[in-house]
Amino acid sequence: MKKIKAKPVSMLELFYDLIFVYAISRITAMIHHPVGGGLALGTYGEFITAIILVMQLWLYQTLYINRFGRSRLVDTVGLMISMYAAIYLANNINTTWETTFQAFNSAMLLTVGNLLWQYLCGTGKHPWRGRDERAFIITLLVEFVAILGGLLLGYRYGIYLCVFGGLVGFLMPLAFFRLFESAKVNFPHLVERLSLIIIISFGEALVNVTQYFHGALWAPLPLLIFVFLAALFGCYIIQIEQLQDHYQYTRGFVAMYSHVVMIMSLLTITVGLVYLAHDSVSRPFLVGMLTGSLLVFYLCLMCNAIYNQSEHRIRGSHIGWVLAIWLIGSLLALVWQSSNVGLMTGLTITNVGELLMMWRFARK
Repeated sequence: MKKIKAKPVSMLELFYDLIFVYAISRITAMIHHPVGGGLALGTYGEFITAIILVMQLWLYQTLYINRFGRSRLVDTVGLMISMYAAIYLANNINTTWETTFQAFNSAMLLTVGNLLWQYLCGTGKHPWRGRDERAFIITLLVEFVAILGGLLLGYRYGIYLCVFGGLVGFLMPLAFFRLFESAKVNFPHLVERLSLIIIISFGEALVNVTQYFHGALWAPLPLLIFVFLAALFGCYIIQIEQLQDHYQYTRGFVAMYSHVVMIMSLLTITVGLVYLAHDSVSRPFLVGMLTGSLLVFYLCLMCNAIYNQSEHRIRGSHIGWVLAIWLIGSLLALVWQSSNVGLMTGLTITNVGELLMMWRFARK
């Protein structure tokens, strides 16, 4: 196979990403306010569903550019239409879906229809002949029909059809897994795009914790929160930038799906940090929320190790150390849960410990 040449991320793609800064903040706001000392399972389910619906649209646009985008008119116009629709999409994210059902799903329909147009017109003269193109078009067509049907039915029944369409868009590529050709994926470009959306999620966390950064410059709680987030981001950097081989032929499915789950865990961590300021929140619930989300994040990082360079292949002992450090830090957070400083000390020990272990592993 020919050597992979990294496709640069265009300024227009970065411009497109700006609206997802807002979308992610709107999604996070869905679970900002605790109820009854915790978070209702139904509300958290809506939060997860919103992430899936928004991120699958972002992924389809990213994958189109990754495989077929060449800065042509169809690519530029398509990206701008997606961005226009994404603004309406983001502006109608909340927990009272009945009031924004039409606006949100109309934006979804416009985005999916626009993606269909791009995949039909921007992938060559005969898009049905290519396996990749055919899989994308069939999936998007099913999603388009489901969302359109949901809109026609109205909120009472249509909400289920619209959600079904979004879940089909997210999961159906797994059924078509073998149709996708790894040779068509520009993996360095995909890694960079996925990393940017993770950076946006970390940015959302930093914005939300600024409420703690007042008073004395070296106050223990803000210092612990900052080190906690910095160490967590450091773990991500080491795994993605230093351990992975970006120049390989792969479909990238593990990278894509694991990053969506990482976004879920990061936004949950963000809300958990916000809950530190709420005395009404149950402390055992808060400990479980933060430690559980950390575990999900680290497991997703370990999944990405399948792309590691040959000299950095992980073994069972490495995974064992990741779990052991997480367990020790979680137990400390549970023991010290009565104070925010104590709880954050345990969590920060977890992330610093994981960072030191990964740094040592990367130096081998």
